[in-house]
Amino acid sequence: MLLATTAVVLAAATARPPTLLLAPCDVQGLPAGCGTLLVPEDRNRPGGRRIGLHVVVLPARRRPAAADAFTYLEGGPGGAATEETYTLATTFAGVREHRDIVLVDQRGTGRSHPLDCPRPAAPPTTAARLRSYFRSCMRSAPGDMSLYGTRAAMDDLEAVRQALGYAQLDVFGASYGATAAQVFLRRHRSSVRTLILDGGTLLDLPLYRRFAANAERALASVARRCAASPACARAYPRWRSVLAALVRRWNAAPVHRTAAATISGDELAGVVQRMLLDAETAAAIPFVVSRAAAGDYAPLNEQVEPGDFTRQLMFWSVWCNEPWVGLDERGPWHTIFDGYVAASLDRYRRTCALLPRRPEPASAWVVPRTLVPMLALVGGADPQDPRGNLPRLRQTFPNGRAIVVPGFGHGVDTAGCLESLVPIFVDGADAQALDTRCVRSIRPPPFRLP
Repeated sequence: MLLATTAVVLAAATARPPTLLLAPCDVQGLPAGCGTLLVPEDRNRPGGRRIGLHVVVLPARRRPAAADAFTYLEGGPGGAATEETYTLATTFAGVREHRDIVLVDQRGTGRSHPLDCPRPAAPPTTAARLRSYFRSCMRSAPGDMSLYGTRAAMDDLEAVRQALGYAQLDVFGASYGATAAQVFLRRHRSSVRTLILDGGTLLDLPLYRRFAANAERALASVARRCAASPACARAYPRWRSVLAALVRRWNAAPVHRTAAATISGDELAGVVQRMLLDAETAAAIPFVVSRAAAGDYAPLNEQVEPGDFTRQLMFWSVWCNEPWVGLDERGPWHTIFDGYVAASLDRYRRTCALLPRRPEPASAWVVPRTLVPMLALVGGADPQDPRGNLPRLRQTFPNGRAIVVPGFGHGVDTAGCLESLVPIFVDGADAQALDTRCVRSIRPPPFRLP
């Protein structure tokens, strides 16, 4: 019955039969409609190879549904939206009362013609091995990686909108998805009814330009919050200066955090930067630093992520070519994160030098001034995309507004009352009318104590 209901509603909304028919399916235990839309891999060669876009539609609970649908753009780059169907259905349950939720795996990810390299037999640690690895992968890949950038992906999303017959989309972009959402707005402005950016940076501000400074700012926020907490201040009176000393000392002589693994000061700074992304792990930073200074590396080891090599060609197509990333940025930035950021940029640049390049006109990466209602959700202690990465917000989005959640890191859509504010914004399409007083009661997690 889902297929028939969906088809009738969509046809009524557009006065023409939909070109993408959805079959009833079960996705992570939820009844949905599923389909595959074929699109040109290269829109400059419409007669060339076609790739399939995996589409999942969660129908609105109330019928008839709104003519516009809600869509979520996943982060990464490299995340596949449909793999988060259950989580998204829960998070956006309020939105789904009146609107279908449309999830599309971005080209090159999930079940949308994935371009994944095989796991290497041994880590490609030298330039020669890395070059050989990518050459072999690209020869066997079922697609041209240079065609898997954000602009092509957002044209895919527009094709899905048209194929399903929705009048417009309410676009929610998280992290990299917030970048993609702005690209969609720039290329298909009339198709956007409302826009929500969660943990986003304006399109024309390169991410790495402020990366180190933003991490330092977030660390300072944690330090102020610890100092204001009597229990934290007593337990860790000097933790921030201890961290700076560890970075210097471990850069001079890396330590064995396990019998088989060492860690440098810059690598420690990288662990701290990643901990800052989440409010829960950020609250453990003073504890982890203090234990590491005492020679107990077990809490630190819990936070170290495995150095798995990124094997998605879609990721590299985006990361190596698109100016919003800012791979040409160079320090010094005068923070304890300088070495970590510089090393990351150097590693990315060396890898990108081995891969095909794609011209990206500068004009394509300018934030469009628009009257589209926009809501920016911002973590007050986000080390990556803080409020400062949204300059000129009111000039660019006169109908826009930023909601800052104090003490939280990257991605705040599920923090406190924000889950209830998002559907109110989508229903009313008016950011200025939102009553945001409930945000004041949102508190970050307490510090981890000894």
